[in-house]
Amino acid sequence: MNIDINLLPEELRPRPAVETRTLFLILLILALAGGCYLLYDAKSNAEAEMADLEKSIDQVNQQINNIRQQGQALKSSVDRLDTLTKSYESFVASRILWGSALERVQALKPTGVGMELGELTQKGNTLVIGGTSSGYSTIASYGRSLDRDTKFILSGWPKLNSATFSLTVSVAPGGGG
Repeated sequence: MNIDINLLPEELRPRPAVETRTLFLILLILALAGGCYLLYDAKSNAEAEMADLEKSIDQVNQQINNIRQQGQALKSSVDRLDTLTKSYESFVASRILWGSALERVQALKPTGVGMELGELTQKGNTLVIGGTSSGYSTIASYGRSLDRDTKFILSGWPKLNSATFSLTVSVAPGGGG
């Protein structure tokens, strides 16, 4: 058994380099300082991310506004196109296809009867049909067949002077087609 007897006075006795309490206190201070640094770093990173997100949100809002303006421009363009299309359709519906109307006039002429078409004159939306005929009944029959057609309306009575006749018919919008 070893017995250590230390006869040195207290001031001269060997001491540990650092006391245990002091070491724990230093370690605690270092841990707190490291934790504070990590918290500060996380906070500054979060603030930087928030600033980046705000910039991104501003850019997205600008893109949304640009897209909205483009959409409104496209909508107004489509509205103009619809208006033009309706205007064109009404124009086409009101237009008289004179070539087709003249073909119908020729097709409705009675065949095999002593009647010849000699003159077709357009005045506005009316058509004056002139020619020669052997009798009034032939012209009246021709006028009735024109009047029964959905594209023509007989305007007045047929006129017959000796062998020449004259018929006036109104042509409906889109007539002849």
